[in-house]
Amino acid sequence: MNLLRSDTHAPLVHAIIGCGRVAPNHVDAFSAAGGVVLKWACDRDMEAARSLARSGPISAVTTDPAEVFADAEVDSVSIAVDHAQHAPLVAAALRAGKHVLVEKPLAMSDAEGAELVALGERTGRVLSVVSQHRYDPVVQAVRSWLAKGLLGVPVAVDVTLQCGRTAPYYRDSYWRGTWAGEGGSALVNQGYHALDVVRWLCRGLEVVGAAAGSGQLREAMETEDTFAALLRSPAGTLVTYSVTVASVISWRTRIGVVGSAGTVLFDLDHPGTLHLVDGGEELVTAARAEKARATREQPSGIDYYGISHRLQAADFCRSVRTGDPMTASGAAGLETLRLLTQLYRAGGVRRGEPVAPAGPAR
Repeated sequence: MNLLRSDTHAPLVHAIIGCGRVAPNHVDAFSAAGGVVLKWACDRDMEAARSLARSGPISAVTTDPAEVFADAEVDSVSIAVDHAQHAPLVAAALRAGKHVLVEKPLAMSDAEGAELVALGERTGRVLSVVSQHRYDPVVQAVRSWLAKGLLGVPVAVDVTLQCGRTAPYYRDSYWRGTWAGEGGSALVNQGYHALDVVRWLCRGLEVVGAAAGSGQLREAMETEDTFAALLRSPAGTLVTYSVTVASVISWRTRIGVVGSAGTVLFDLDHPGTLHLVDGGEELVTAARAEKARATREQPSGIDYYGISHRLQAADFCRSVRTGDPMTASGAAGLETLRLLTQLYRAGGVRRGEPVAPAGPAR
């Protein structure tokens, strides 16, 4: 890995492009990482950039990403804008010699994503897709239990995510709920992290079947508000997955893993909670220690984003300085993007066309 600075102890200079809902998490994460200077806040809305800069503190603001990319002092950037802008901004940043942490998804298409990963490799720059829940302590614990065989042979995984989004959430946005701006909705946006975590736990997934629908929010969006699927891991584990943004519950994620020697049930909310564990003595003892771990830190932004942006930012900075691989690499983000594409295809979704209303099968 080619570093922008030969002195790995020098502070990294970081910029944030996109100052919306998730930007405070990036400010908090890189502030907590240590050895990082936050220099730029960039947004199409100058007041949004100024507001984020005041919270930083961040010394410079702009509405033009090119100004950030032209700054030779900047080592790395966070890109937290609408989905359609991910690929062009990531490409521009990499070509300018910046390391990149981009919010999910990596791009709007598999082809774009593959080009970005290849570009990162050619330029020798770190490319990472935000997958903060891979870093959640409870997720790390479950992955280690699976690796140690404490759950036995994984038989089934059940994933449910329900959250509440309103019609104004989509109508008042220039990009949400549209194929051109979001590339989908419930699955690619709200459901992304649960899918990514389970794909990581299962070491890969293939699609068996899927269905998409639009019901309560049909008049406010052209994309899906509900999605359900059946998937299979390389080892044969069956995974049932469902996500909806039409719930009365503001946010709740549940992931259940059933193995031949144990069962666990946990979530990705804040703090990530281990709800149920049953199995052998070693598993129960490990789970008892995990439950005793206290998470006192308060999220800097929306609570269900959690605090693990901090852990991913620390991993990102380490990778920039050392060249070591990341838990949430660009290549990993590409694999999840490819899985999303397969799911939409299996669900009968034609991108660019309104999703069919939910209702009885014809």
